[in-house]
Amino acid sequence: MRPNIAFFFLIFLVFSLSADISQEFDFLHSASFSFRNNVPFIRVHVKSYENGTKIENIKSFECGSSDIAAKSLTFSVANFTPAVVKYRIAFQELAQSVLRSHAEKAKLWSMKTGMETEIFVHGAIFSINKSTIDNREYFITSKELFEKSKAEELLSKFREMFPDYNIVSIPVHEVNARSEINVRTDDGKNYKCPNLLLIHPKAGFMAGSDSYPGDKDYFLTPLSGSKGELVIEDSVENILQRILPGEMFLSAPLETLKAQAVAARTDIFMQLGKRHVSEIWHICSEVHCQKVIWNGKIDKKFVQAVKETEGEVLLFNGTHVARAPYCSSAGGRTEDVRHVWFTAEKPYLSGVWDGDEPLDLDLSKEADLAKFLQSDYGEDNIKMNKRHRWEVRFPQEKLNELVNLRKKVGNVNEIKALSRGVSGRIYKIEFVGNTGKLTVYGELNIRKLLDNLYSSAFLARKEGDEWIFSGMGWGHGVGMSQMGAVSLGRKGKDFRFILKRYYPKTEISKIY
Repeated sequence: MRPNIAFFFLIFLVFSLSADISQEFDFLHSASFSFRNNVPFIRVHVKSYENGTKIENIKSFECGSSDIAAKSLTFSVANFTPAVVKYRIAFQELAQSVLRSHAEKAKLWSMKTGMETEIFVHGAIFSINKSTIDNREYFITSKELFEKSKAEELLSKFREMFPDYNIVSIPVHEVNARSEINVRTDDGKNYKCPNLLLIHPKAGFMAGSDSYPGDKDYFLTPLSGSKGELVIEDSVENILQRILPGEMFLSAPLETLKAQAVAARTDIFMQLGKRHVSEIWHICSEVHCQKVIWNGKIDKKFVQAVKETEGEVLLFNGTHVARAPYCSSAGGRTEDVRHVWFTAEKPYLSGVWDGDEPLDLDLSKEADLAKFLQSDYGEDNIKMNKRHRWEVRFPQEKLNELVNLRKKVGNVNEIKALSRGVSGRIYKIEFVGNTGKLTVYGELNIRKLLDNLYSSAFLARKEGDEWIFSGMGWGHGVGMSQMGAVSLGRKGKDFRFILKRYYPKTEISKIY
């Protein structure tokens, strides 16, 4: 479903695939999904393969309306026409609580930018069996849609003008890609197939030198004239079993793995219809969506964690799918999402103390943060966590090099934390040199500049010819601290307790 849906318009998405996949090609380019045994099936990108790749150990493949028996095939893409995608510039995300004042806010952005703006609804409402869930988000965007090169130019311009806003481009899919796929089978026959193939594999089929499980069908479709994209359609639950090993280690307590499974399942439904809008898949296999491990046997503990939470997601206000980010270690205090990604307010991601009792400290103040860094407070203060508290040292020469890559400021002689969030994470910092100053916005941008520092929750001081950064945690600090979740699991807390700790004001709901 194209994401530019009418404001407050309810959309219910339940599509299935017909026997002729060429007739259903357009439906694949949507947030729609099919059901089997009441469980949603989604499409996941597996890997790209160059023209000329051989696919072996298959039973047959569907080419248009024909199902053709074959043991193997070699493919190449022909007559490729790319999809038409244009972009809106999104200036500000709006929380549901302020939607009534959207007209005034849109007018203000029009005055700031000189562009006509409007409210854009990203996402949809989904009917899943008897449950209704809503993953819509609301943005003030440009009314005009732009080609990619112009959108990138405008992004650069407005990000420089408004560095304390999360200005992004939102793709709007207009026309599907079109192509032919030339297929040569093991018996020497040639076929021309429109747009995509549906491959029926045997167990352990091969694509090039890669082996894949053969218990599900796979699609092959192009994104360019030189590559085919391997895509699987499988149940959300089966995909989660392959996501979990990439997100949490096997030795974690079962209840911790169950909490991770619910967070990962929630993230899948939060993304539907928002990413990869011009492709036929809902999510990819990389960190951009969630890392999926395709090869190897899945340990029964991961399988158990998924099965014991089947169909459960985190909802806010009854129907709205929550965002469920997580990080390796929060350091004892999680961060407000607004201070990390400059998004709209999300009450369930406002930052929490990760301990039995809250502390009377304001970590946005350096004196209180200094006290906190001397303490052992935090569920993630466990032996295996090497980043609960940490210290990193930069020689003056190294710090100068890192800062001057961004802007020539000379010899750095002062570091000013201009704005800190509730966990002490810096989201606006100034580096003062003898010939200039550099201001950096955004937690991730600060970490990247400082040679991928563990987090931006730090205090910096100079001793002699060396800068010392004393800090806590690893990652952005928003949502669930994975080390904290391990600690809580070891203490006998169940997955519901863990999720309530890190995503307060949400409820676990079984939607199928």
